[in-house]
Amino acid sequence: MYKVNSISKERWIFISADNSFDELDTFITLLKAYQATIDGKISQISANAQYIIESDPLNLVFQWDSLFGITVVVPLETDISVAQGAMTRLCNKLNCK
Repeated sequence: MYKVNSISKERWIFISADNSFDELDTFITLLKAYQATIDGKISQISANAQYIIESDPLNLVFQWDSLFGITVVVPLETDISVAQGAMTRLCNKLNCK
């Protein structure tokens, strides 16, 4: 099950999947599901598993690592509540599959 766990003061949305923070496959599934909702191209923006979707109106940065798991970085110009809502809807959609 995907779930939005918390949002940090740094505007990071932490998402868990199947109660595991070390599964790269769950990150890839979430990233591809978000890509499908906005029909954009996934681009890697750093060597540290950070990705964007080029046509994303929210300009979210998706990242994964073994310490924090799935993290979505919300830029300052994006309303944090809108980003949280988008991630919650995405998690709910993935949970229904």
